[in-house]
Amino acid sequence: MLALIKSCQELGTVGDIPAVFCNTGIELGVTVDFVKWVNQNYYPIEQIRPEKSFDWVLKNEGKPIKSKLKSENLSRYQKRPTERLLLLLLLGTTGTGKFFRKAMYADKDLHIISPDFGIIASSKCCDYLKKKPFKAYERERERTGKIVGIRADEGGIRETQTEKRVKSGGKLCEVITHGVINKMPIIDWTDEDIEQYIALHNVPLSKAYTVYGFRRTGCMCCPYSLKLADDLKYLFDHEPNRYKAAMHWLKDVYIAQNVILPFDAEYEHERETMWRDVYEPMRQEMLRKYRPESRLIKDTEQCKFIF
Repeated sequence: MLALIKSCQELGTVGDIPAVFCNTGIELGVTVDFVKWVNQNYYPIEQIRPEKSFDWVLKNEGKPIKSKLKSENLSRYQKRPTERLLLLLLLGTTGTGKFFRKAMYADKDLHIISPDFGIIASSKCCDYLKKKPFKAYERERERTGKIVGIRADEGGIRETQTEKRVKSGGKLCEVITHGVINKMPIIDWTDEDIEQYIALHNVPLSKAYTVYGFRRTGCMCCPYSLKLADDLKYLFDHEPNRYKAAMHWLKDVYIAQNVILPFDAEYEHERETMWRDVYEPMRQEMLRKYRPESRLIKDTEQCKFIF
């Protein structure tokens, strides 16, 4: 996105646009280093920080788990369990005829909706660490618009919001919220489009991509990643201190999501023990109660019969 803006400036189609990086405190080390390099060699970047730390958010709001949407709905259910929210978690519907597939918990994760599940869920980390600091920046600098590099092809809530906006007659690349114009010029770019643009314009990249092997970057310990085990392996190999920090904050979430990390024997012992003694019995209880035809129940019963 920054390379695209830089190209437009060279063509004279846009003027000076400040680039702002919010250092959340849970960035990859190479991300922070890359921002410094970009600021010195490619494009000036302002840095801002959130008022609250990640540690504060976890202790006061709860922890992210599975996805932003699932965390948000689970948090609401944990605070005030209702039949409507239970239907949303189990069936992806609120009983109104609308279906929200991405809100539904899979059979393998049904232990998470148990009343005995011990992790308090929350989707607030992004609000505190990213959204609030940027809104404060916009307000203080009296900014009336912003340009962001989000893409629907990244999936998750971004894809859902894009589809919903277009279906309701909104603009694909623009949203106006509270008088602030949000431009998304690459919202419909595919991964292939990104790779072609990088190659064509020789766009500089962080070592997170060129050395570590990340396909996407963000908060170093985010459990929302579809490649979470790979991300943690990269962290383990290249930034061991940040790997330790990730385990300090979110090891219980990784275990609850049954993330297998064969390179970490201590973690694996704890994960296997927790699943054998706590999560598997909890999942079986929820499956028998809400999804008695689940394959996971049948597999378990077959194993009992064989042995």
